[in-house]
Amino acid sequence: MEEQIGEKIKTELNKSLVSCEKCHFCNLVCPIVDSRVTQGPFGINRSVYYALKWNQIDESLRNLVYSCTTCKKCVAMCKKISRGLPLVEIIENMRELLIYEMKGPMPGQAGVLKNMHIRGNPWGYPAYERTKWATGLDVKFANSANKVDVLYFVGCASSYDSQGQKIAKSLCFLLKKAGINFGILEKESCSGHEAKRMGEIGLFEFLSENNMKMFEETGALHLVTGDPHSFYSFTHEYPFEGKNLKIQHSSQFFNDLIDQGKLTLSSKINKKVTYHDSCYLGRHSGIFEDPRKLIQRIPGIILVEMENSKEDSDCCGMGGGRMWMEPPKGLVSSQKIAEKRVQQALEVGAEILLTSCPFCKITLTDAVKALEKEEKITVMDITELVAMAV
Repeated sequence: MEEQIGEKIKTELNKSLVSCEKCHFCNLVCPIVDSRVTQGPFGINRSVYYALKWNQIDESLRNLVYSCTTCKKCVAMCKKISRGLPLVEIIENMRELLIYEMKGPMPGQAGVLKNMHIRGNPWGYPAYERTKWATGLDVKFANSANKVDVLYFVGCASSYDSQGQKIAKSLCFLLKKAGINFGILEKESCSGHEAKRMGEIGLFEFLSENNMKMFEETGALHLVTGDPHSFYSFTHEYPFEGKNLKIQHSSQFFNDLIDQGKLTLSSKINKKVTYHDSCYLGRHSGIFEDPRKLIQRIPGIILVEMENSKEDSDCCGMGGGRMWMEPPKGLVSSQKIAEKRVQQALEVGAEILLTSCPFCKITLTDAVKALEKEEKITVMDITELVAMAV
């Protein structure tokens, strides 16, 4: 049975790999491209092809395969000028095979996966501290005895990281202002999104089953999250077919609340802002306009677009499990990818760099500090800015 699983993965990989036109256009948009080392998506895919052909699945291949941010910009390019190959899916399938062959994940990621399984979060923080951020905010726990209309899935970054916690607190503030009967899970666990990106399918299934069970126990018919990674998994990878559950990213939900007259943005904020499309809300989930519509509803705000935006938006560098790995020597670092994005925001004169993802906020904030541009630009989540405007 185990051998059949490995052979099935190899067969699926080869089907996609032999379809490549070898045009190299995917390299033009890849955030990690380096002609000396990876040649971007094309170089990685050729490495996978020959590794399977000669049965040479080793550490060198692992380093290349796990260097990908899974941003999907290569797929967008391939759709424009070629066959639209599932390039990210190829990467993820190869990661699954690397784990099956006991060659993956990257050294720094093994402990992360263990933490997800044991403590329900990648950093290994105590599970009982997950809701500590909500102390004193009068946020109720949703369960079978405590019914809510809206279940807010906080996510790991917004539960434990200080930057992310600002997003969670702002979101709860806005839900209360709108008079929404909402709650969070007392025993919320990682959505498993990053486990799947790293190739640990079994762990993803374990976490998703646990979460779905908790969702069903609350009886809530509406699930809202500010985490695009979890949102993508909920809408594309969790087995919700046939379930009467509406799932929204917070930017979509807040637009609905404003349309319904439940939330009013009345405080003027005279700032020039730009918006960074997170990969998993934008290219992966196809949500580009909702965040922009929400931003433009804030009185006084001037929204300008960066050099690359919407489907062409650049990556922050932390997706695909790179949040928890140091790229091997010679590969582009996540820090450099994020710094490039901050420079683009500075070039259009933005005072605030907005995003809609806790991961993006964390890494872009670090990039601003590394570039010593704190006096020129501030990184914020849209939720925080909307809370200021209420």
